[in-house]
Amino acid sequence: MPQVRFDTHTISAGALKQLTVRLLEGVGVESRDARLVADMLIEANLRGTDSHGVARLPHYMRRIEQGSINPRPELAVQEISDSCARVYGNNGLGQVVMQRATVEAISLAERSGAGWVSVAGSSHCGALAYYGLQIADAGMIGLVFSHVDSMVLPHGARKPFCGTNPICLTVPREKSGAGQLGSGALCLDMATSKVPWNTVANAATEGVPIESGWAVDAEGRDTNDAKLVSSLYPFGSYKGSGLGLMIDVLCAVLSDSPFGPEIPAMYGDLSEPRRLGGLVGAIDIGRFVPLERFHRRIAEMIHLWTALPPSEPGGRVLFPGQPELEHREQRLRDGIPLGHNLLRELESLAHQHGVGPLFDQLVLPDARPGAPHIIARDVQSVLGSRSNEDEARVERLN
Repeated sequence: MPQVRFDTHTISAGALKQLTVRLLEGVGVESRDARLVADMLIEANLRGTDSHGVARLPHYMRRIEQGSINPRPELAVQEISDSCARVYGNNGLGQVVMQRATVEAISLAERSGAGWVSVAGSSHCGALAYYGLQIADAGMIGLVFSHVDSMVLPHGARKPFCGTNPICLTVPREKSGAGQLGSGALCLDMATSKVPWNTVANAATEGVPIESGWAVDAEGRDTNDAKLVSSLYPFGSYKGSGLGLMIDVLCAVLSDSPFGPEIPAMYGDLSEPRRLGGLVGAIDIGRFVPLERFHRRIAEMIHLWTALPPSEPGGRVLFPGQPELEHREQRLRDGIPLGHNLLRELESLAHQHGVGPLFDQLVLPDARPGAPHIIARDVQSVLGSRSNEDEARVERLN
């Protein structure tokens, strides 16, 4: 995924998760939901998807304080058929709403072979890989779609229509990483724009330029200034443009939610609910072919794929999701890099909500700007293991 570079401090994943939980609880989010959202944000950072990681936390908190995100939503599930359902999110945090839809899709697929769950009344739900990889962990193929407000130029247009409208497809592999989300599954998680809007937002926060060809200003001129960005280019010209529109159909029209220009802007009026839709699908592989045989054939496919001769000396041919797996391994070991300006914002929020001492433990006063600084505290006793969190989460959602 395209990223921007800026000076950072490096924080351990466990310590950063503890801070995130405490900040969400500070604005009224139920503890279990706070742990869920924190897990999703930190997982995005671990996988190198910093556009959808903890950098979005201040925005979520502001929307909760302004009333557009309900910190304690009452979710409603309408079962339509043996394979179809709707989830109404009550303007809750998008992670909480889409997680419920994911659990429902898996349950439907276990019963009927396939499950499709339409989502309405949600908000920004973060990186889609988290949901898709849970479906892969259930031995199923996952399909997850979301949409956002108008910010991507249709091919040939001068004004935006759709959002970055991401798509995620996941395929399970034989279990190899006990306790790890996805266990090495194939995972294609991508926006239909050249770059996610939140990558540009991160660049604006840290005051660094973006690459040419990513975005245009309000006059439709290509710009390197993240603060002047008005619209993004679609990936693949008309291909990404067309795919973005079709995803809006799946997420908005199917769920009777706003689409494209009708959606309240993410960074617009923070008191106005986003009313976002979504779609989560799960396909039970065992209904079509024995899962063990499927795993063997996927292993053979990936072996042949990665054994192809690279186009450049020293290069590698990677399967979808492999770069994120390698990022995750490295960042679990070395920590998560956060920009200085983001850290200042988190520090302000921490002191505002009474958890300043916890933040002060993350970034010591003598940490030098530009130098990596790792806090290796073990906070598993505070947050519990992933398996325990997942069991509690499923119990709550069911």
